[in-house]
Amino acid sequence: MQFVQFITGAVIAILLGIHIVYMHLDAILGFFGVDVAESTSFDSMMERSGQGIWVALYIALLIFGLYHALNGLRGIILELTLSTATERIVTWVIIVVGIVFLVLGIYTPLTLLSI
Repeated sequence: MQFVQFITGAVIAILLGIHIVYMHLDAILGFFGVDVAESTSFDSMMERSGQGIWVALYIALLIFGLYHALNGLRGIILELTLSTATERIVTWVIIVVGIVFLVLGIYTPLTLLSI
């Protein structure tokens, strides 16, 4: 499980890096010839929400971020030396919470993609 935690952390760093560079480092992108005018405006956000690559990036960031965060939280809680039955309950509660947040988080980008 620890290896998966490291991998998800690395993937989050890459995906978040792409997001940060595109959204907040206009000068750097301009240096490389990429024109990003008002990347944080509503119109620009709506334009990106119609492009499958950005929707895929945000959904992947959500999936890896949720797994990384909830698996880390589960690991912290399980360090409390709980009984086996309590550990199973904690694991299932975290899985259910993760699925709920995943469904809610994926709903918006997919809805905007279909507009």
